[in-house]
Amino acid sequence: MIKSAISFALGCVLFLQFNVMPSVVYFWLLLAIGLILLWKYTWLSMLFLAIAWALFRADLLLSDRLSADLAGKDIVIQGVISNVVEEHQHRLRFEFKPDVHTDYALPDRVRLNWYYPPSYDVKAGEHWQITVRLKPPHGMINPHLFDYEAWLFQQGIGATGYVRQSTTSQRLSPAPAYSINSWRQSLVDLIQTQLSDSPNIGLIQGLITGVRYNINQTQWQVLRLSGTSHLLAISGLHIGLAAAIGFFLIRWLWARKTSLLLKLPAHEAAAIGGFIFALFYAGLAGFSIPSQRALIMISIVMLSLLFRRPINTVSILSISLIAVLIFDPLSVLSAGFWLSFTAVGIILFISQNRWPSPRWQWLKIHLFIAIGLSPLLFIFFMQTSLVAPIANLVAIPIVSLFIVPLLLLASVLVWFWQDAGLLLFYIADQILTWLWLFLDYLATLPFSSWSSISLPWYYWLSVILATLLLLLPRGMPAKYLGLLGLLPLFLYSPDKLEDEVFELLLLDVGQGLAVVVQTQNHTLVFDTGPKFSDSFNTGTAIIKPYLQQQNRQHIDTLVISHGDNDHIGGAIPLINAIKVNTIYSSVPEQLPNALSCLAGQTWQWDGVLFSMLHPQDNDSGSENNLSCVLRISSRYGSVLLTGDIEAKTERLLIDRYGQTLKSTVLIAPHHGSKTSSSAAFIKSVQPELVLFPAGYMNRYHFPAVDIVDRYQQHNTAILSTAQQGAIQIKFDVRGELKPILWRQKMHKVWTQ
Repeated sequence: MIKSAISFALGCVLFLQFNVMPSVVYFWLLLAIGLILLWKYTWLSMLFLAIAWALFRADLLLSDRLSADLAGKDIVIQGVISNVVEEHQHRLRFEFKPDVHTDYALPDRVRLNWYYPPSYDVKAGEHWQITVRLKPPHGMINPHLFDYEAWLFQQGIGATGYVRQSTTSQRLSPAPAYSINSWRQSLVDLIQTQLSDSPNIGLIQGLITGVRYNINQTQWQVLRLSGTSHLLAISGLHIGLAAAIGFFLIRWLWARKTSLLLKLPAHEAAAIGGFIFALFYAGLAGFSIPSQRALIMISIVMLSLLFRRPINTVSILSISLIAVLIFDPLSVLSAGFWLSFTAVGIILFISQNRWPSPRWQWLKIHLFIAIGLSPLLFIFFMQTSLVAPIANLVAIPIVSLFIVPLLLLASVLVWFWQDAGLLLFYIADQILTWLWLFLDYLATLPFSSWSSISLPWYYWLSVILATLLLLLPRGMPAKYLGLLGLLPLFLYSPDKLEDEVFELLLLDVGQGLAVVVQTQNHTLVFDTGPKFSDSFNTGTAIIKPYLQQQNRQHIDTLVISHGDNDHIGGAIPLINAIKVNTIYSSVPEQLPNALSCLAGQTWQWDGVLFSMLHPQDNDSGSENNLSCVLRISSRYGSVLLTGDIEAKTERLLIDRYGQTLKSTVLIAPHHGSKTSSSAAFIKSVQPELVLFPAGYMNRYHFPAVDIVDRYQQHNTAILSTAQQGAIQIKFDVRGELKPILWRQKMHKVWTQ
């Protein structure tokens, strides 16, 4: 059974490696091959059937995307808010299930933001009429970082957009009484109101409902560094606990009455009760992937009790794996899928194959889970916790035996006996506060975590195989040869650039600017992109992980061109997260220990010259026109970075520098605005290639059509992050521009 389950998972993974969507004709071919092989080669049959099933589901999702003729238009739609509404400052975010429209076809699910929403509440399960502006699913594409587009695809979201301010927007009907998401919303709101002064609001909401938008960046950092993020996933640990509470409670109550025992044995009634409790908790969690896996496993166990047919644990895990993938073959795109099933697999392996009468079994399980999950944590997050065994040894019993039972009981009591329910919430909050002090202490230890750089895929095979060897029982042949397979984690280093060579990466940060320039031994970052909320900014979400995978442990120079959010938004979080030696900015007062960027500042790294061209000390004008302008050059080429300067500053630069402005590559001023990129400026710079840092279908319509035409008239090649994702250029001895376009390089079946 386990071979069939692994083959089915492998088939789903293999399908998602395709760069383009195969014809649906292949579905029938793969289905036929799978059915033919089923009689003799079950594991191979499952491989073909999984590919066919994943192809079928992917085709359904791709055909359910927003049509191009509706993109960017204001349309009035009716439908239901289909998940818990996330409340951010001046913004709501939620998923919306449109009603069937006769005038136009809409995707089954859309993801919306509502900026400055109405004063009355907007809640899950309600039926609304709203005016929206939609666009097809699209995400930022950067080298080997989180793929938001893949996440939207896996979630089945066919469009994103925002609610327009309109008098036509109105609630048509309240949420029905049977709406699970309405119950979850009410519980989230109750916790928000009653624990408003507690820093643990987001953690409690996450533990009981799976809603985690109130967990701040600092708290996520503590959870990651202490290796306890899984406690917020509502996985097998929590669902199993709920099932156990239900099982033993119902068995005890059932056994109290003899007439009930004559109708149904206590352990069978307990099995039904355990399943109901597990189903209730999984529903509160929104039926996330870890909760699905746990619920399926518990269902199988309870059915075996009801039908008196014992099933071994490996078969339970295998059936659960196949069932989850039949329900959603695209769940293999989720890190939670791999971490959840791998953790359970490690527990089963250790329990069944190690030491007949183990001592300190609980501690050893945590140690081996930490070792076994490390390769996956490196692959997905480039980091693993070294203090996880200690943290989990304390945290899991406290969360499992005290916090979660209290929260579950409080969630039920609060509807019937509110005072008692609220008291239990307060007690759980206090226990969590004490536990947090311990986790925060562990996270601040200098050795709390281990970060890895990005390795080639074949090295990861070595690391995974080595980890499997190290998990073998004591005395197994070749066990400690696994240590050799871990050597890439310690010895691998990306190839260094040669002297006078530099590499430019224009990151895809949506409507904003962030550039990383690397020489042989130094790193410069020019602007850091926007801050979207307290929980997400491109400085720590994109720039820092990219530098980490490049084995760049600090930033030598950070230049912030000016104070607009789309340029400076990620700066403070980035400065707090990674060492920065020198900071230049036209708004130094907004940054710690920053210097003013002034024309005439120059430095040289590894044969590459950096020259600040603007502003001069006595220049005046708008913040845009006072943007730092930096030129980078070597004998292999040059780049001009211009911030958001406009035509006035362009004329100043022409007057001051004339033809010395000439550069191989130009980062378009002000994202391609009509107020910039004058014909005279383009003529002076004479770029072979212009790069537009712009968001997909941005509200400013950057780059402007007139500006694109103007560059084309000067025979300048044009690339945009909106269309190409991150753009990487290496200036070396070849002397030719061969940009790496990351949207093209990382293209998958779901990529726009």
